[in-house]
Amino acid sequence: MARASQFDPYRTYKFRVRFGTATVAGITKVSALTRTVNPNELKQAGDLLSPRNNPGAVRYEEVVLEKGLSMDNAFEEWANAVVQLQVDSSTSGFKRTVFIDVYDLKGNVNDPRSTPVASYKLNRCWITKYTALPELDASSGGVGIQSVTLRHEGWERVI
Repeated sequence: MARASQFDPYRTYKFRVRFGTATVAGITKVSALTRTVNPNELKQAGDLLSPRNNPGAVRYEEVVLEKGLSMDNAFEEWANAVVQLQVDSSTSGFKRTVFIDVYDLKGNVNDPRSTPVASYKLNRCWITKYTALPELDASSGGVGIQSVTLRHEGWERVI
């Protein structure tokens, strides 16, 4: 018999982000995964008043990842690989697979043996925008946030 807790929505604060097999430390925010299917309008002879619509091109929105400024330089290394492509076109590894794992309240994000309740795979991602150092303000007590904007070639749910 199903329990009500099995149908409760998952919380948005229990997640982790992986580039391949390496977990990125300190990710604090991930923008929504969004895709849009553009309509392809078809008009048939003699039926000018009500054209038919079929699905057309699929467009995936860029994804923004944010993390606290720390010694972990995963964002910087990846962003540098994209810039290096402009200098050396033989550079590979600038496109990566990114996984976003979502956990329920019982799941342990820090335990690699813990199984996520949902996992999304972003295919062939590369960084289009990198914020290395946020605005600095000595009068505030805020935390510095680094961010990357990822262009990708689609996403899919794998769990």
